[in-house]
Amino acid sequence: MAVDKSAAATFRLLWETKESARSTLSVDSIVETAIALADAEGLGAVSMQRVAGELGYTAMALYRHVPGKNQLVALMVDRAQGNPPAESGQGWRTEIRNWADAAWDFYLAHPWTLRVATHGAPTGPNELAWFEALLRPLAQSGLAAEHLTATAMFVSSSVRDLARIATEIVPSGSDYGDLLAEVVQAERFPTLSSLTSAAALEDDGDVRPALDFGLDLIIDGLAARTS
Repeated sequence: MAVDKSAAATFRLLWETKESARSTLSVDSIVETAIALADAEGLGAVSMQRVAGELGYTAMALYRHVPGKNQLVALMVDRAQGNPPAESGQGWRTEIRNWADAAWDFYLAHPWTLRVATHGAPTGPNELAWFEALLRPLAQSGLAAEHLTATAMFVSSSVRDLARIATEIVPSGSDYGDLLAEVVQAERFPTLSSLTSAAALEDDGDVRPALDFGLDLIIDGLAARTS
């Protein structure tokens, strides 16, 4: 099987960073400056040239430490994630909820990370630490080993996508239900029609309750499956 040289280079950079004592420019300073730019102006503001300018160097100087923007973004995401929440000792149900809460807070604090395309499984040290922190309580629930990764992917993807919606959605209030009532016919959309009639489709832009409800369903399902 052929090895993706770019992915291999990124992997080594994430795990084997070595700084030069002869220069004040470092991977750490580059990544931290890039994160600050993304937090303030979005991922689109981050370029090798812009980061270099913020640090008072040329773009060529950055390339001696970070091969390109793809590697820089990978480093940014892993660094911004930091450490996962510590174990609370309150049982696997609480640990899963704590993980989801921390992941939600991370995404809302760094919404640019939601615009970074996912190209594969987690590889960075912090990414893997977060993955481990979710796998652990799932395993403690009694879930079979062959289902752990799939369930972790489902939970993490749900948190990420709902956080993305939360950072993009424009609340339409009760107007949404009123607009739907004009076009939704019971013959074609019976369930939507019943929700519209019950005024259950008001859009206040708050998607967090959807995450909490979904987590409860998953946790209750795990408990029932493994009991």
